[in-house]
Amino acid sequence: MTGAKLLVELRLVDQMTADGLRYHARRNPDWWKFGNRPDQIPYVMVGPVRTMETGAFIAMFENGPRRGGRGRK
Repeated sequence: MTGAKLLVELRLVDQMTADGLRYHARRNPDWWKFGNRPDQIPYVMVGPVRTMETGAFIAMFENGPRRGGRGRK
């Protein structure tokens, strides 16, 4: 299951796509917890796909700032 689909299934957002997640990662670098900086959680590569630790990913959307658009916050 993709991260975007998981967020919709958990009703943390009304709609989300992979492009939407990439947009949030670029637009909100201080809020986005994943990446290569020392203060971020590293992505885990599974073949050619970057994956994120699920608990931290969900917590970002449960506790994060309003993201605008059609999100529930």
